[in-house]
Amino acid sequence: MNNIFLLKKIKDRINFLRKEIIKHDYFYYNENNPKISDKEYDDFVKELKNLEAENPNFNLYDSPSHKVSGSLSSNFRHIKHFSNMLSLDNTYSYTEIMEWHKKISKKIFNKNIEFIIEPKIDGLSANLIYVDGTLISGSTRGDGLIGEDVTENIKTIKSIPYKLATDSFSNFFELRGEVYINKKNFKELNNNIIKHGHKKFVNSRNAASGSLRQKNKNITASRKLDFFVHSIGFSENNNIINQFDFLQLCKKHGFKIQEDFKICSSLKEIYEYVNIIFNKRDFFVYEIDGLVIKVNDFKLQNEIGCTNKSPRWAIAFKFPAKQATTIIKKIEVHVGRTGRITPLAILEPVFVSGVTISNATLHNFDEIKRLNINEGDTVLIERAGDVIPKIVKVIKKKKKNFFNVPHFCPSCNSIILKETIDKVTYRCINYRCKEQFKNRLIHFASRDSMDIFGFGEVVIDQLLERNKIKLISDIYSLTFNDFIELNLFGKKKTNNILKSILFSKKKPLNRLLFALGIKHLGKEKSKIIAKKFKNIKALINATSSDFIKIPEIGNKLCTSLKMFFESKYNLNIINYLIKFGVNIEESVLQIDNGFFKNKTFVFTGKLLNYKRKQIYEIIESFGGIISEYINNRVDYIIVGSNPGFKLSKAKIFNIEIIDEKKLESILIS
Repeated sequence: MNNIFLLKKIKDRINFLRKEIIKHDYFYYNENNPKISDKEYDDFVKELKNLEAENPNFNLYDSPSHKVSGSLSSNFRHIKHFSNMLSLDNTYSYTEIMEWHKKISKKIFNKNIEFIIEPKIDGLSANLIYVDGTLISGSTRGDGLIGEDVTENIKTIKSIPYKLATDSFSNFFELRGEVYINKKNFKELNNNIIKHGHKKFVNSRNAASGSLRQKNKNITASRKLDFFVHSIGFSENNNIINQFDFLQLCKKHGFKIQEDFKICSSLKEIYEYVNIIFNKRDFFVYEIDGLVIKVNDFKLQNEIGCTNKSPRWAIAFKFPAKQATTIIKKIEVHVGRTGRITPLAILEPVFVSGVTISNATLHNFDEIKRLNINEGDTVLIERAGDVIPKIVKVIKKKKKNFFNVPHFCPSCNSIILKETIDKVTYRCINYRCKEQFKNRLIHFASRDSMDIFGFGEVVIDQLLERNKIKLISDIYSLTFNDFIELNLFGKKKTNNILKSILFSKKKPLNRLLFALGIKHLGKEKSKIIAKKFKNIKALINATSSDFIKIPEIGNKLCTSLKMFFESKYNLNIINYLIKFGVNIEESVLQIDNGFFKNKTFVFTGKLLNYKRKQIYEIIESFGGIISEYINNRVDYIIVGSNPGFKLSKAKIFNIEIIDEKKLESILIS
């Protein structure tokens, strides 16, 4: 009886997964409007495959696990592919790559295998057919057997040659590649769509798909699509023996190929290259969502073979998902250092792009209105560029209305007012609001400001509770006893934070200006103003006309600067900063430490008590030189924990080694 119940449960789950996969295929391929993330979809497919493998009686031939994902629209004529367009199996771990490697090694009796790895473009697969060097058709992948005829739209893509400049591969050949839109053009496209009151594309893949599948080819042409060749379907040219030769031939004939490919002969090399691309993926001008690992040799590919759905000789290693769906538990409003009120969505925790996300910025209340967001809604979130996650769209609404702007500050209960200039920003009008002051302290100590290492929110909260800080300048009056009594503070940590406060006094004027949190004044304009006025006293005495003469300063910033330097409260803080020895000149305070002057230093490994950037600045302020390379002109190598190959190379050149303990003794001498 228990077995019957268990089998029914398994069958129900299999049926549920099949329906979900088919439903989400429709949203993804037909509507260009995914309702779940790629990772969540892949998890459905993986679970279905496992259940079908464990329960062969339920493994039906027409299951979506055996078919190439995709669909055919009735808006286009259909074209049969000369050879089937398969989809790749996805993997998310090194263990799965190793298992795949073992399988194919067994299949070809442990022959030496050469692999080629290429970045996986997040776009739309397309199939091109050339006859006698002329493009005669272009189609989408469709269901893998038949695709949609988008020939006229394909011809508008400038990176796809219509007529080949040299002799073709053969009289008849079939190429596959990815139609995509780069990051810059995607952003411009979405801005334009929003301007005209339409819904923006969720991601660049959907933008590419929606743009290629237009009935009006002029719309496609305006979308600035691009194309990379990635594989061969069929060719009468038997001289192409591997993927590398194929890519070079494509390049010769005028096709774009990805230059970031790598030939590897071992799992170790594969893992190393995966790490390299993973770390530089955000520097690509187009979106990549992983890497494709292929057996390079075409004969071995044929020997290894394919399933109905996927080639066995290739696999896609997917990077951690940048999108996921979750629920908004609550919407909180936060008060910034300038009084700006920013809504924040508190989420059901979800794993995205390698980290667990529990909140997302909502930017402003107009954004809440535009997305029609409220507490309890199911939303799609994105962690683009591995920065603060944002909500892309609402998937399912719980409440009909959207969240409204509060009338009073959650920190000090003062009135919240909407700015008359930008008509978007809401602010708490009380400059002495506790939350504003706390955030000004956090900003003052932050990396791009005075860079006080260890002086973060947890420390600031404790100091405020103990009434140790009433003005920003009080940071420089803090003593050993003020820190040692804080939670998790010992002698070493206390000494380190006091050293960091001491080092911060030597920062140039532009860093101090940015740290003071003057409204509308960012990092770059702080540098311009500091360069112009040279010291803070000249700024205090400057008139509005002095500020407005600087081309980069507009009326808003001019007014803000004048108001800041006319405030008795702010002038009091500046006077205290001067009293405590904080540098107010644009030139960095030079300390007479002959050890560093005109010497060249290289770093390797991780420093435990200091940030590299902090030490770089100190050494340079002492007249030292920082280098990235080991050669006979380097005087010292500073070595932290887990040093790299630079240490071995330094020993060859007999370069003197400085560990962190010795570095610290030099700095305080």
